[in-house]
Amino acid sequence: MGERLPCTEEVRGSNPLSSTNSLASKCSQTFVNILLQKFLSSRASGTSSRSIEAYHYTLDNFVGYPLTPDGISSYLKSLTCGNGKAKFYSCLKTLSRWLYKNGYISENIIDKVSPPKTQRKLLTAISKEQLDTLLTCCDSLRDRALISFLWYSGVRLNEAANVKAQDFNWEEGTVIVLGKGNRYRKALAGNGIVRQ
Repeated sequence: MGERLPCTEEVRGSNPLSSTNSLASKCSQTFVNILLQKFLSSRASGTSSRSIEAYHYTLDNFVGYPLTPDGISSYLKSLTCGNGKAKFYSCLKTLSRWLYKNGYISENIIDKVSPPKTQRKLLTAISKEQLDTLLTCCDSLRDRALISFLWYSGVRLNEAANVKAQDFNWEEGTVIVLGKGNRYRKALAGNGIVRQ
């Protein structure tokens, strides 16, 4: 990452209620904690706690990097998460737009940074035989139903945790789940074990 620019320490000791213009001039070169806190507090009131955690995960280590295309590129290159860099880039894009819109930087720096290349590969699902093995190891009908539901529907764990009995339509063999972005979607309901 290199040395932090003097701006980093100056702003950390400053009054967080200082004016935007003063902060912008002090921080025109480096991303600092006070900007991170202002960015997080600016998120919509309906932002989930998981989204805030994701912003922290992505941006906490960006503190101290220059607010330049080279700074963003250097940060992305320092990551070792492969395809996960795309999520970091997306978060940095949101941050960059916010910084520009609010006058903390003079240009939207993310426009000069190419998105990380990702490899598209499907995650391997467990086979029917592996599913049967898992089901034989279950101690309760509830566990068997949950594993069957996850396998047949392909829903995320947090989506499955929020499904209620009235969300199932057994005539269609579907279930309505609340997914990412607070959007509802249909998924396969599963087999007879789930219905029990």
